[in-house]
Amino acid sequence: MFLQNKPSLLFLAFSAFFILLLQGSIACAHIEKGQMPDALAIMEYRILLEFEPENHEVRNMLGMALYRQGKLDEAEQEFNSVLTLDPKNFDAIDALGLIKMQQGKLDHAKDLFTKAIFLNPEDTLVYYHLGQVQALLGDYQAAAVAYRTGLSRKPPVETTPSYNQQRQQLIEALKSLQNRQDKFPVSLSVSRPIFC
Repeated sequence: MFLQNKPSLLFLAFSAFFILLLQGSIACAHIEKGQMPDALAIMEYRILLEFEPENHEVRNMLGMALYRQGKLDEAEQEFNSVLTLDPKNFDAIDALGLIKMQQGKLDHAKDLFTKAIFLNPEDTLVYYHLGQVQALLGDYQAAAVAYRTGLSRKPPVETTPSYNQQRQQLIEALKSLQNRQDKFPVSLSVSRPIFC
């Protein structure tokens, strides 16, 4: 597969993994965003997938690392692999929407974010993504509704810094739309939530 004919890459990957183990910085088999550079994370995820090719969580993390590196085609391939085996995988659908938005396929991105919301209406970040694509399509009122709906989701039992950061992104996006209110005639005071 990926590493069969690349012994130097395999040696490098295992060396990096061993060094991290010695430092005590890896307590489990996967890395969280921010713990190591994406290039190294991509290598580790590919190694893990050699042993567990149907591991959706690792494949989604690989896809996101590739997305952050700007390797959209490779990332899209990973998310499509997940969706082939699990067509209702929320994370893969949401991430594929990000790729389509980056590629300028805004209607497709909107459809994917809408599907993701249907699958997991409590995730606040997907409303932010939907609002972004709605704003790019020029539908500022729909964007405001998406942002407000995301803000109206009840928080998890234990709030995390990540959840608070997502709420802040929604608030900032809504403020940005309100600052642009003079550019479109429809009021943003609509508080009707998106279906859920």
